[in-house]
Amino acid sequence: MKKIFSTILSMAAFSLAANIQVLAPTGAEFSPDAPNMVQSLVRASVSETGNTPVENDANIQLRTNVIAMGSSFVVVCEQVKDGAVVGSGKQKAGSIDDLDVAIEGAVKSALSNVEGDYGNYGPYASSASSFSDADVVMVVSTEKNEGDPNDNFAHKRPTRNYRSIGVGAALWHDYDYKDESCKNAEKPSACHAEYDVDRDWDKAFVFHYARIFEVVPQAAITLTYNTNMSFSGDWQWHNVLLLGGRYFPSTGVITPFVGAGAGLGLQLDAHYNDDDEAFAFGLTAGVELGVIFFRNSSAQLEVGLAWDALWDEFNGFDRRFGAGSLYIAINY
Repeated sequence: MKKIFSTILSMAAFSLAANIQVLAPTGAEFSPDAPNMVQSLVRASVSETGNTPVENDANIQLRTNVIAMGSSFVVVCEQVKDGAVVGSGKQKAGSIDDLDVAIEGAVKSALSNVEGDYGNYGPYASSASSFSDADVVMVVSTEKNEGDPNDNFAHKRPTRNYRSIGVGAALWHDYDYKDESCKNAEKPSACHAEYDVDRDWDKAFVFHYARIFEVVPQAAITLTYNTNMSFSGDWQWHNVLLLGGRYFPSTGVITPFVGAGAGLGLQLDAHYNDDDEAFAFGLTAGVELGVIFFRNSSAQLEVGLAWDALWDEFNGFDRRFGAGSLYIAINY
C-alpha cells in the first residue's frame, strides 16, 4: 500500500511540474568552458526544483546574471512574467569552486513560487492555456562589477592562495675573478694560479618553493625561493628569495604566465680559495616564464623557466652569480 501511495504522489508531482527552457548562456567569460558549465549547472538546478528543462518558447522567463567580483561571483536570478519580476534569488560564491552551489541556490529561490500553468488538467483546468504552455526561459549572462572606486577598503577582494613545490635542473655560473695585486707580483703565473677563476657553467639541481596569491584572475603576488646545488669537483650552493608578481594573459584551463621579482640571495662557491670570494650575500633579481595546467582546479601542475642573478655584497654589480633553471611543480 505504501509503495502504491508513493507512486501516486510521484506521478502527481510529475504532472504538476513546469517545463523550463534553458538557453545557452551569454557573457560567461571567466574561462573558455564557462558557457557550457553555467548552462549545465542551470539545467541541473532546474531539474532539482522538480521542473523539466526543455527547449520550447514560453511566457515565463528566468534571467540569471553571474557577476564577477575579483575572484568571487554573485549569482542573481530573476523570474519574469509578462514583463514584471515575480521572483528572485541571490547567492554569492567565494570562488569558482563554489559557483555550482550558488547557482543552485539562486535558481531555487527564483523559482520557489512557480506553481505552473497546467492548462486543462484536473483542478487546474483553464480554457485559456494548456500544460505545454507552462514553460520557463533561462537567459544566462555574466557581467563584471568594478564596484565603487571610493569604497575599496570596505569591500576587500578574496584571494586564491597556493603553495608551489617543485624540482628540476639548472645551469649555474660564477664570475671572472682577477686579483689586481697579481699585476705587481714577483711570480704572476703562480699568483694567477691561486686566485684567478674563469667563469664556468655547471649543471645543477634546483628545488623550487613558492607562495602564490591570486589577487585577481589576471595577476598574482608571489614569494619565491629557489635553491641550486651542484656537487661537481668544486661544489656550489646558490639561494635566492624573491618577492614579486605574475601576469596571466588568459584565464583558461591551460594558462601561460610571466613574472619577475627582487630580493636577497646567498651563495657558497668552492671554486675560490679566498673565503671573501667564496661566500656571497647581496641583492638578487629574477624573471620567470611558464605554463599552469588545470588552472581552474584547486590542485595545479606548473612547468616553468627561471633565471636569477645575485650580486656579491652591496657595493657594486661587477661580481655576479647567476642560475637558469627548468622545473616542474605542483600548486595546491
